[in-house]
Amino acid sequence: MNKRLVIVAVFVLAGIAFLFVRNQAAKPFAALEQADHLTEKASAVPAIALDKKTDTSPNGGKVNPLCAPGSTVYLTQTQQEYKLGERGHNTPDVKDAKKNGANAKVTLRVVDSRGNPVPDADVEVAFFHRGSFPISGKTDEDGFFAAEHMSGADVHFYTSKKGYYNTQRNYWFYREGKPCAENGRWVPWNPTLEVVLKEKRNPIPLPVQRVTCFFPINTPVGFDCEKAQLVAPYGIGVCSDLIATVTGYYVAPTNYSFHMELTSNIGGYVRYKMDSYSQMWSVYEAPAFEEFHQTLNVSVTYKYDRLSEDTRFKDDDYLVFCSRVLKGEGGEIKNINYGKIRNGLKFNIESTKTNMAAMSLSYQFNTTPNDRNLEWPDKSP
Repeated sequence: MNKRLVIVAVFVLAGIAFLFVRNQAAKPFAALEQADHLTEKASAVPAIALDKKTDTSPNGGKVNPLCAPGSTVYLTQTQQEYKLGERGHNTPDVKDAKKNGANAKVTLRVVDSRGNPVPDADVEVAFFHRGSFPISGKTDEDGFFAAEHMSGADVHFYTSKKGYYNTQRNYWFYREGKPCAENGRWVPWNPTLEVVLKEKRNPIPLPVQRVTCFFPINTPVGFDCEKAQLVAPYGIGVCSDLIATVTGYYVAPTNYSFHMELTSNIGGYVRYKMDSYSQMWSVYEAPAFEEFHQTLNVSVTYKYDRLSEDTRFKDDDYLVFCSRVLKGEGGEIKNINYGKIRNGLKFNIESTKTNMAAMSLSYQFNTTPNDRNLEWPDKSP
């Protein structure tokens, strides 16, 4: 009897061991399968992760850093009309091109902000296929430059010229689930891509101020852009260029609701999307006074483990504002100042217990009255 029990116990232990080993062996395959799906999702997004690995291509990797993988660039061309969730199956030609690369050609048409061609601009087009292969040259008299090489999925390009702000962008040949390759070539073959190289018009020094400040919730609080301080009694500021009121509550990381209202005595705000491809990311000058909105509202609510509302400023949002408005008896504007806030405003409630809100902003303020000029990037041109 004891011998029979021993035999049964051995078989039971062997079965348990087998199941354990099989489960452990299945995990790597599950992880690989998940990684494949993640790669598919990432490949459909027009930006790629920073890769600082050593380049072993024949040119020694001498590619402009703004053209290298990881440069954040944006396009509005038709090659990015597809959306996540609309992907189909790749054709055999597309699968082969994605795996082994395919021949690619693009023609850049470089124009200024008014649409005029920019001749003699420096262009660097970087193809990536088992290494980086930059092709450099200058645009012709009509602003065109063509480049051709093998490519694994996309191409990056960088343009510059004295008297202009640098531009960097990219173009994706590979579009998941689309017939974007055939007979060893990416299609459409040789698309013409318009590249805006913003001209320098009248840049003026506009120092960048980066500030984080704390103030009570449920209370309108002014911020003085010239002094970079909250207005008294919360700081030594004098003039309220921005007036912020933060309301809401914070209970836990998955249970909170914040709301911020920006107001102005007479001035106001206009919300824009950044020209992220350009060194000069904003408009050249502030719009007419009639285009400003006196009140601007943004909110975020997280409830029941999901984000139910989010109208906060995104990373590519920015604000142009006007303040210190003085009008004459006839209603004419006698004095007004302008500024711009990059990435909008970041705000939150520190804790309901402390009854304090936090606001962070990066801005540039033109202290010259009645001057709408905002032409100055974050760094000297």
